[in-house]
Amino acid sequence: MMNQRNRTEKPVFSFVFLCMTVFFLVFLLNQKTVYTADDYMYHFFWERSTPSEFTREMDGIRDLPLSLKNHYEGFNGRVISHAFVMFFMMFDKTLFDFCNSLMYLALGFLLLLYVEGDCRKWKPGYLATVYMTMWAFLPAAGQSVFWLAGACNYLWTMVFILVFFLPYHRYMERPEAEKHPLLKALVMLPLGAAAGCSNENTGGAVVLLAVLFVLFWLWKREKVPFWSVTGILSAGLGVLFLVTAPSSQERMGSEAMQLSVYLKRIREIAGFSFHHLLWPLMILGFLTFCLIRCRRRDARAWAEPLTVPFLYCLSGAASVAVLIASPVILGKSWILAVCFVMIAAGMIYKELAEDGYLRAGMVKASLCLLAAYTLVSYVGAWRDIGRTHEEVQQQIQMIEEQKRQGITDVEVYLLTPSKNLYNAVENTPNVAPEKDGWFNRWMAYYYGVDSITGLERVD
Repeated sequence: MMNQRNRTEKPVFSFVFLCMTVFFLVFLLNQKTVYTADDYMYHFFWERSTPSEFTREMDGIRDLPLSLKNHYEGFNGRVISHAFVMFFMMFDKTLFDFCNSLMYLALGFLLLLYVEGDCRKWKPGYLATVYMTMWAFLPAAGQSVFWLAGACNYLWTMVFILVFFLPYHRYMERPEAEKHPLLKALVMLPLGAAAGCSNENTGGAVVLLAVLFVLFWLWKREKVPFWSVTGILSAGLGVLFLVTAPSSQERMGSEAMQLSVYLKRIREIAGFSFHHLLWPLMILGFLTFCLIRCRRRDARAWAEPLTVPFLYCLSGAASVAVLIASPVILGKSWILAVCFVMIAAGMIYKELAEDGYLRAGMVKASLCLLAAYTLVSYVGAWRDIGRTHEEVQQQIQMIEEQKRQGITDVEVYLLTPSKNLYNAVENTPNVAPEKDGWFNRWMAYYYGVDSITGLERVD
């Protein structure tokens, strides 16, 4: 009995230590990540995308509904994610850094839960592999994970989406274990609305996957639970609310729909897909090939284990394909596709492991390479993000010093361009040479000066 208790305590201790380590490492990068792009704008009550004489600070939580209403009508329809953005801007950034690190942990737990639904079978190594895979493959991590506005729009909504799909995934695996259907039907209403209203490209993919699950159950002549229908309806309403926002309609119609425009977008989609999905799809393809080859060799059925992974991949592909209708295409929009490919690969890997087809040496070598990449890239990210943080602190010091001298048209050094994918300023607007740039204007308003002009940095 003592030996059994020791074996139980060791995995618990290992899990706690692993989670604390991941939280600490992510929190450190969050603390060093600076405000960039839209962040300064969301410090204020939202009226328009540029500051004016009427721009004012938020007067607490009571200002949030009207600010979101104005944002819905004038900027975009993502009211749920931007509610979090506006909320966190009312407080010191440490609160967001803490909550965002928890969300990163939550995403890892959810991804593992989708691969192995029985938590009793979890091992610390499984969770460590998930977090290293997230670090390696989450697209444009600086913008989708660490940037405040970006994380609320992509990392957080991805967590909401996976929470929404948990009942579907569990029912797909074990329909006989269905419990509390009425309670689930009620819970699915807000979850579906949040998942559907998550983003312009992910919302439709959410509805598609839920519909595919229901069609699969009908094809297998299994009972379709009522909560799955309420989930589809609420997610559909969330998508409708998002895409019918006056601001979304205005953006969609702002660019003439010509063949050249569509060809340009197709090239951009292909380029981002190659960059963000190449390695995940190669791993998925290799695991799929191994499963088919091994099962055919042993005269066993191979199509059924691939059905659910295929549905996830189909939904992920739809979230990418729909971007052809988007006037702006950015890499962080690939987060759902990447996460769904990761889930599909994990499910196939589980089948191979349970069948005893995997070689321990090959698995260990792959994990060692993944760990080495994680370590090296984390150190590089820490240095790059730290350098940007120091340069922003220098900008703030220059602003404060010139204000003390009575100068209201201040000058600051431009940031050193970053090529590190974990740095939030990589490919996001920041201080520009021209004082009339929209970021310069918001930053100037935030620090209480008339204008900010960017100067070339002198080393």
